[in-house]
Amino acid sequence: MDSFQEEIIEKISAIAPFYIVGGTVRDQLLNRSSKDVDGIIPMDLDEVEKYLLEWGYHPLKIGAKHQTLSVFRRGERIDINSFGGDLKVDALRRDFTINAIFQDARTGELIDPLQGRKDLENKLLRACGNPRERFIEDPVRILRLVRFSVQYGMEIEEETFRAAQSLLAGLRNVASERTSEELSRILTLDDPAAGIRLLDELGYLTLFLPELARLQGLAQNRYHTKDAWEHTLQVLANTPSQLILRLAGLFHDLGKWEVASRECYVWGKCCAEDHGYYIGEFQILGRQLHRYHGDYVEVHGTRLDHYPQIIQVKRIRRDPSCRRGFEWVRDGKRHFLGHEKESGRLARRILSRFRFSMVLGKEGEGGEKDLVWLVENHMSGTLNFLSELRGEGNTMLLNHKMRGFVWEKGWDGRSYRLERVCQFLELWRADFYGGKKREPREEKIFNELLGKLQDTSCAVQKRHQELVWDELEKFAQEHKIKGREWGDFKESLRRALVVSVDWIPLTMEFLEKEYKHFKGKEKRY
Repeated sequence: MDSFQEEIIEKISAIAPFYIVGGTVRDQLLNRSSKDVDGIIPMDLDEVEKYLLEWGYHPLKIGAKHQTLSVFRRGERIDINSFGGDLKVDALRRDFTINAIFQDARTGELIDPLQGRKDLENKLLRACGNPRERFIEDPVRILRLVRFSVQYGMEIEEETFRAAQSLLAGLRNVASERTSEELSRILTLDDPAAGIRLLDELGYLTLFLPELARLQGLAQNRYHTKDAWEHTLQVLANTPSQLILRLAGLFHDLGKWEVASRECYVWGKCCAEDHGYYIGEFQILGRQLHRYHGDYVEVHGTRLDHYPQIIQVKRIRRDPSCRRGFEWVRDGKRHFLGHEKESGRLARRILSRFRFSMVLGKEGEGGEKDLVWLVENHMSGTLNFLSELRGEGNTMLLNHKMRGFVWEKGWDGRSYRLERVCQFLELWRADFYGGKKREPREEKIFNELLGKLQDTSCAVQKRHQELVWDELEKFAQEHKIKGREWGDFKESLRRALVVSVDWIPLTMEFLEKEYKHFKGKEKRY
């Protein structure tokens, strides 16, 4: 407890009985530190406010229905509520018995009308009084139930659990900001996967995050040791306790259910219709299909598990034999083509139902756009460095390749964002160790590559910070380069200078050469 909080408690206790309650007492009994203090007093809050103002504090009244008097100083906080004088009555309106233990501020005596201390010792999480009434009063308590259970390793009392299950729908009537705040706390626990499992057990995911729940039992390809659900929980557990990374880990494979498919062949006439291209009963998805309109073709593709009328094209060719039919590829591969973009689309849809942007902003981690970007790009490391991960890459070109890669990931059109590159690399690491079959040699190669990319991203940031554009401005004036051409030429130069392994002086000779090259590219496009 902070000295400023102790000072206020001492002054208030001198005018009326003051009881510390809630997390402060609970955490004290668990030998944990507590930043904020909650207390109650049998006095009208207007009167308490007058005293606080006289003592030189600046209290704020928070809340409309149930007002709280809050005082802040240097990140510390004390909340004061009024009560009628009967501690048992006050205890029965609280959420859980472990939060309904009172401490007399004057004597230090613990008052425990609902046996919360015993529940704390037995690691039993139990609602105060009638659990249905407590959850109807405030459905967010259901999410707090999950958080406390995981955070303190407590079993949930059966009646409390059943009441929470049956009253989940009440969360639909709660402001999304409150829901998102509590979910964020669950996701940033030491064991976020346990929180998600408990939410699923209660039925929360089916009701509010069905895109996540349907990953359960979704088989992956032969390189994975876990289904899509277990893989997702492992990736979530692998991420650092940053909300943006925890959400990215949770959402990164959402699209796999949508695009899950198996290899197949289909033969027949390719026909254009109002809603796309078809071969018999199957809709065909692919590029430049207009070239095959009216022709008999053979398609080697993948048929979607959950949309069996759709086939994604891997290869297509004209078939003079005019065959018709469908056939699975024997021992064919399992595919999730384009799942990262589909995951991004579903993440946007989920984010529209919540208000994670408010919480993300508080942490300075980047907003919802950055979160979706991470989800949509989570495969790009593996795809760009596939040869290197197999031990087949060209080591002579690796430095230049890495500089280009981290520049593309970090440059947002205005600034180079090292933090975004670091978040991307953390998500890639979490995914890599998320339950795929790996040899020790592969892990060694991956760890070395990741370390080099981290060093490279810092080197690229330093190079960008050192760029000086005086010579370019002189060159632009002499050649009358302005407007969009000026912007495009500068961006082209910026990338070349930053990505180059060696430092390139920005001389007039170099600028002449680069400008000719730039104009030549413009003509080609």
